[in-house]
Amino acid sequence: MRHSCFFAAISIALLNVSGCKMEDTGPTAFNPATNVDLTFSNFDLEDTETAPSNLEHTRFWDLYRGIQPSSSDDNANNRETANEVRDHIDRFIQATRAKDGNNYEKVRNPLDLINQVIASDQVTNFREGRKYISQRIADGQAGTYNTRGNGALIRFTDQNAVLNDTSLNEKLWIFPTLDWRYLPAGPEGSNLNEKVYRTVQYVSRSVAPEEAEAQPELVSLLAGSRFDANSFVTSGYNNPEFATADYLSRNFGSIELRQEFIGDKTDTLFIKSADKPVLDLSRYNISPSDPSPDCLRVELDYVASTVRIFYSNGEPARVNTPTSEDPDKTSANSAYCDNQEDNEAAVSWIAAGASGRQ
Repeated sequence: MRHSCFFAAISIALLNVSGCKMEDTGPTAFNPATNVDLTFSNFDLEDTETAPSNLEHTRFWDLYRGIQPSSSDDNANNRETANEVRDHIDRFIQATRAKDGNNYEKVRNPLDLINQVIASDQVTNFREGRKYISQRIADGQAGTYNTRGNGALIRFTDQNAVLNDTSLNEKLWIFPTLDWRYLPAGPEGSNLNEKVYRTVQYVSRSVAPEEAEAQPELVSLLAGSRFDANSFVTSGYNNPEFATADYLSRNFGSIELRQEFIGDKTDTLFIKSADKPVLDLSRYNISPSDPSPDCLRVELDYVASTVRIFYSNGEPARVNTPTSEDPDKTSANSAYCDNQEDNEAAVSWIAAGASGRQ
């Protein structure tokens, strides 16, 4: 599919903060990552008078609003389906809906919070990390900031949750990996030169079985972004070319968001291994063999302002296609939901989209 090579490249990296107390230590040679321990009044992220544009930088901001059917679409089924997609996203990012139901006014999740903290430029070690990468870009030399490589951890504590004695993973978020990686040259045969890759990993803390149900739904996340090194900045937000984020829950399987900010300009949400039905496709007279198919793909094309929904069940991503020259050859399975073409969408509608993504 058109996504594959772009997002495979991101995996190379896998080798409002006001009112917070911030503590961190100095850099080490060649890899400046060190422990960072921050205490927040709470983990909620919303727009405020002092930070009026927090939410527009959250990961689902464009998709959440953009999938709304256009004002000229009077199909109630499409509006219900868009709402079901938002309901499922809410489970992973703890979104609080705005009054119109098509947007959110607050989120509470590790990825959006650490992105805002990094952009705030208030944490010494994160600032040093980006300056180090910027200097390596200027020198034309590969460079890495990696917490895991230095045995460092990033630890966030919610003061209100501690005072209220809530569950462990409501009051403590730990990030085993924050990685910035500058690669002057990409893989041979690619045009991925002069790129910076960033990886963020969050993993919830283990608890006793009797405490499991009190924990937040999110178990872990792994997010990657790719940036143009020539426009990499050391303060504020860097604009990605591509980004991915995988979220794993306790009870609702996982979701993966892939975002393309250049070229195709699409957001693609994969809904995977949900034990309970997420989208009621029967309202379109579609009856999957399993009401909770193992592969659901919700794609928002910003250029065409179109939502397309694809599904498959029990279909592998690749199938064996042996030849006499290569008995182990495999090929993309056209029946798998990520390999289906635009005209094979089970459901589609004209969407509100997001003008900022054009």
